[in-house]
Amino acid sequence: MSTIEQRLDALEREVAALRADNDIRAVLAHYAIGVDEKRPHLLRELFAEDAVLGVPAWSVEVSGLDAIMQFFENYWGRFDNPRRYYANEDIRVDGDHATAFMYWHVTQELGNESVLGWGTYDWVFRRRAADGRWLIEQEVVHIRAMTTLAAGWAGQSAPMQL
Repeated sequence: MSTIEQRLDALEREVAALRADNDIRAVLAHYAIGVDEKRPHLLRELFAEDAVLGVPAWSVEVSGLDAIMQFFENYWGRFDNPRRYYANEDIRVDGDHATAFMYWHVTQELGNESVLGWGTYDWVFRRRAADGRWLIEQEVVHIRAMTTLAAGWAGQSAPMQL
């Protein structure tokens, strides 16, 4: 039988893990809002200064907050009214570090064309010691499809480029 101290310690660990999971979900929600509503000030608060962003299908790998923000400026210059949706989040917390995997779907505009895209995200997070906030340390966007409604997606060989 466990002592009260052991049970309390186990409960505190469980609450900390649940809190971390919830805090990371909030970062992901704010990320979607920041990208979809073109709010660079919000995105800037979510990434670590030395964060890395990769989009292999577009041959993108940038490091540092300023380079990441320039990537989003380029993205916003190409696509209008993006709306992204997440599914099947798998968040793993290990102390002050965490990883997440999820599927995404995006609808957006390219001129007069409707564009659909989907794929997966791989994330790495770290908790900032100064205030306990979770920051994005790495984001890798795997694009499985990015196409217009007119072109369709069946048999597509390569995603539309940025």
